[in-house]
Amino acid sequence: MLLGPALVALYRGPRGAAPAVVNPYREEAPELDLPGAARRRRRNLETYLELVGRPRWILLGEALGFRGGRFSGIAFTSERQLAGDGVRRLPWSAGRLFTATSRNPALWLEPSGSVVWGALGGSARGVLLWNAFPWHPHHGGRPLSNRRPEPALVAANLHVLEAVLAAAGPARVLAVGRTARQALARLGRDAPLLRHPAHGGAARFRAQLAEALLKRYN
Repeated sequence: MLLGPALVALYRGPRGAAPAVVNPYREEAPELDLPGAARRRRRNLETYLELVGRPRWILLGEALGFRGGRFSGIAFTSERQLAGDGVRRLPWSAGRLFTATSRNPALWLEPSGSVVWGALGGSARGVLLWNAFPWHPHHGGRPLSNRRPEPALVAANLHVLEAVLAAAGPARVLAVGRTARQALARLGRDAPLLRHPAHGGAARFRAQLAEALLKRYN
């Protein structure tokens, strides 16, 4: 799947004032990132998109987290799942040019990403993982933290999501959390709401995702 204009806008970064937001496809912090990290993350994302192909589903989350997409470049995905050497590594990452980008010797692992990929059965084909705000918002002075992007910030940057939806055509969209659903509503799109897997929501997320997939094929 080639997103074209969406990737151009994504890599350029958020519009307007966006304090305490990292664009990991363009920015690098010497104390956190390996040399060439931004380029590696762009390559990770583009390789992932090729594996997705034409999506049948889009799972839309809130924003990149520091244990996940901030260093992997892919929503709901950790660098340990892409480039680790243990059981957490996703089967589709083996033998491909996915690389770690952080200076964390253990590699970051995001619990929500593990839940999402477990619920999907570990397959990348046909399911696009994305975020309403596709960069990493953090608390000021604490780059290894996560915060919810302000509604105005999400609204000012819906051009990226709009381009993704246009490229995805008839793909079915599922909103993982209320921020995602509100972003879709601003674009005139309705979507089933799934409980976000973080903060005790894993079991509910799995059940709702399974139900949504079942309804689609029945």
